Amino acid sequence: MTARILNVSPDAYHELPHFSSSTAKVLLAKSALHAKAGVGKKPTKLMDRGAVVHRLVLGKGADYEVVNAKDFKTNKAKEDRDKIRAAGKVPVLVDDLEDYHTVAERIRVQLADRNIVLDGQSELAIEWTEHTSYGDVTCKGMLDHCWLDAGLILDLKITEDAAPSSVERTSENLGYAVQCAAYTRALAALDPNLAGRIGFAFAFCEPNEPYAINVSEPDGIFQHLGEQRWLRAVTTWAKCQHDGIWPGYGTSINPLSSPSWALAREGFSTDDR
Repeated sequence: MTARILNVSPDAYHELPHFSSSTAKVLLAKSALHAKAGVGKKPTKLMDRGAVVHRLVLGKGADYEVVNAKDFKTNKAKEDRDKIRAAGKVPVLVDDLEDYHTVAERIRVQLADRNIVLDGQSELAIEWTEHTSYGDVTCKGMLDHCWLDAGLILDLKITEDAAPSSVERTSENLGYAVQCAAYTRALAALDPNLAGRIGFAFAFCEPNEPYAINVSEPDGIFQHLGEQRWLRAVTTWAKCQHDGIWPGYGTSINPLSSPSWALAREGFSTDDR
């Protein structure tokens, strides 16, 4: 694999047409058609909060602009919000920004308590090439924080519940294993000497009192599963590019059945299918 560091702004990075872990998640969860269309989530307050806290903790990331209002219910506030978003920035209510600063400070303190000092590179954008039997795929990844010489990656996640049992479900539902695999492969492509010894950790951070954080390192099974899914997604993308066909949910009539939990609730056995 070949790779290089991209010196681009977050906006310019997101405009690049390259394959990414976000695209892979859509492809795996929905279809290649959805991934090609760039289907994503509409901005929400939770997403905005995460983006701003990222910026305050890491010192780099999405730009934001303050709206001097208590909420976005008035026409003026809505107009300001829409203009800010149209400019590629995150609109933030003035009172919310004070809370976000508190969250960011508590995160930094708790990371320092674990001897994690953010003295590497934040928002490190990497471009690399994945080789498949259907051709090469140009990929991109933006690492929240990376210590290049040590081969360490830290990914910051703002979540309402950072308890171990909760983040396990969240990681599966949101495809974090795929992200881990993509970023690890990106760094290994950038510096082949790091292959096989790259460290990766998620910092799951709660944005409300008591601002608890849970720094978690993916185990071998998590990493292996992510690698399999990432490579499957890349290969599917390459095949679609090669064939010029981007399938959705198939062209035949699909069967529809009741899930096992519904059968169990009604006293049926899965043998009754």
